Amino acid sequence: MTESATTSPVNFKLEGTVKFNKAKTHRYELKITWNQPAKKLAMIITNFPGSSDGVVMDLTTMLIVNHVSQLGFDGVVMVNLFSALGINENPKLMTRGVDSVTDQVILLSANEVKQVILATGSFTNQNVMAQKRQYSIINGLKKAGFDKKLAMLCDGSGKPAHPLAAKVRKDWHIQVLSNSKGDK
Repeated sequence: MTESATTSPVNFKLEGTVKFNKAKTHRYELKITWNQPAKKLAMIITNFPGSSDGVVMDLTTMLIVNHVSQLGFDGVVMVNLFSALGINENPKLMTRGVDSVTDQVILLSANEVKQVILATGSFTNQNVMAQKRQYSIINGLKKAGFDKKLAMLCDGSGKPAHPLAAKVRKDWHIQVLSNSKGDK
């Protein structure tokens, strides 16, 4: 057998957990780690939970995992402004987009991570409810002492970006939020 025909497998192990409510109407958190033990985690806050469930991954989840890995983290904790499944941007449903557990999970998980990255894009500029949610989450994180962990995903020009945005598909720019007040 020639050397070019031999293979040397590379072993890896993805571990994941998903936190739902009992009725599975809210997905609070999706955590995926690729280095065990995962010592350096990033939290990514996007707008709504997608179809990822720990086995099935939507495009947003795949992009987040790829970029967070490239940034040198051992894993990612994904949470959202709104935890209710299936609400997307329907204003009538957004009023029920969070429950009493949503922010508790975000705050508890923030304690485990090295960096909290807001990746909500322009949605919080276009939607008043989303803007209020982001402000509330940032203020809750600051009150809990996590203000030094706060950062934002931005495009090359410094504008807030969502992982699906074309301008950040290949390269993420993370801007640390110093003295963040909940607004951009």
